[in-house]
Amino acid sequence: MKQWKRSLMVIAPLLLLISGVIGCGNGATKERSSAPVPSSSSSQSPANIDTSSKPPAGEQVAIKFAGWGDPSEKQVFTKLIKSFEEKYPDIKVNYLHIPADYVGKMNTILAGGDAPDVFYVPDGDFGRWVSQGLLLPMEKYVKASQIDTADMWESSLVRYRYDGAVVGKGELYALPKDIGPTVLFYNKDIFQKMNVPFPSADTPMTFDQLLDTAQKLTVRNGDKVTQYGMGPIWWEGFVLGNGGKFLSDDRKQFLLNGKEATDALQFAADLSLKHKVVPDSRALQAMNDGQMFETGKLAMIIQGRWMVPTYRKLKFDWDVAPLPANGKWAGWSGSVGLSIYSKSKNADAAYKLVEFLGGPEGQKEQSVMGFAIPSFKSMANSDVFLQPGQKPEHASVFLKAAENEIPGPWTNLPNAKWWDLLGQNLSDMWSGKKSAVDLMNELKPKMDQTIKEGNPALFK
Repeated sequence: MKQWKRSLMVIAPLLLLISGVIGCGNGATKERSSAPVPSSSSSQSPANIDTSSKPPAGEQVAIKFAGWGDPSEKQVFTKLIKSFEEKYPDIKVNYLHIPADYVGKMNTILAGGDAPDVFYVPDGDFGRWVSQGLLLPMEKYVKASQIDTADMWESSLVRYRYDGAVVGKGELYALPKDIGPTVLFYNKDIFQKMNVPFPSADTPMTFDQLLDTAQKLTVRNGDKVTQYGMGPIWWEGFVLGNGGKFLSDDRKQFLLNGKEATDALQFAADLSLKHKVVPDSRALQAMNDGQMFETGKLAMIIQGRWMVPTYRKLKFDWDVAPLPANGKWAGWSGSVGLSIYSKSKNADAAYKLVEFLGGPEGQKEQSVMGFAIPSFKSMANSDVFLQPGQKPEHASVFLKAAENEIPGPWTNLPNAKWWDLLGQNLSDMWSGKKSAVDLMNELKPKMDQTIKEGNPALFK
């Protein structure tokens, strides 16, 4: 599932992807508020939930559940809900499937004050919604349930914590529905045809090795490129792979103007501008990178596990490898959380659904479909996920990526206007009008000011 399809700014001028997700889903477009709106409801805990409207024992409780996803995902969750209702006959679940503009429609629903009891929360929208008091803290529920958080990917859990000032600390406000690390997919048939060694499944290619490989896989007919070695760069992972930082450790300063970060940004831009091994915006207007890869016009592409069901239908052979990095494994992963509406009148029943979908039963059903990585490491390391005999051959690449990749930078602060501002100013770098170092130094004061204005609780 194309979770987070977040505001990924790729090498073509502001090709904003998300994020992700991402996980996954065509609904997780970025629509941020300009500032967080704290609410006293954000401190609500299971101990003080209003239970006055709960029906008497023995009567059926009706709750609403909202999410997005393509028809195959809708089918999975329809099946899961049926199984849940069989397990809990006293709970009826009304499934609201929102296939398009999920975040926009949920913003409207949330503003109306009558949101579904349980709903998907893209990791990039978590900070805004939790800081507005829209999500119920669920730490006590989780600790009292059968969910083994010690068996879950730490990077999937940490992005759903909030302490009133920053994301990543404090109490849990969601359970991960999935985790979506980013990896390098490659067309094995093209590599073999052009006598280029396959990328290692164990050791990331360095940037120089990536460039050399992409050049060998790029085919030109005069001035026209008929086959590109590499798809548009999801540059955030390259920054991390070169040791760069987006924000300071205390989240108060913009650090993308540091040398490691600007070197990675310039490298990403030059793959298209200088080396022409990545399609530019004009080439992508005729055919996007996904279509290029699926039709054999692109040798390597960055994607997530959500593409596996689609790619298993392709006529050529393919596999996965780690993201390029000048050092150890690095990059970012996306995720979607399962949260409870802070004003839910049936929070106990809502948590049972969260526990079911985010627990072993729900995770197994999603994994069998091939589009999700289980939140539980033990399940991810089993045949439920690895699925021997099916592509990709090196499915374990996803697991090592999940272990080493961190939440995307858009998750770091409740108010991410700084991230949107960054995206709005990258086109000059992708087009070659400004160098990465000049642009980042120019943006530094504006970014620091935007971070401070949007996140006042951080500076108290």
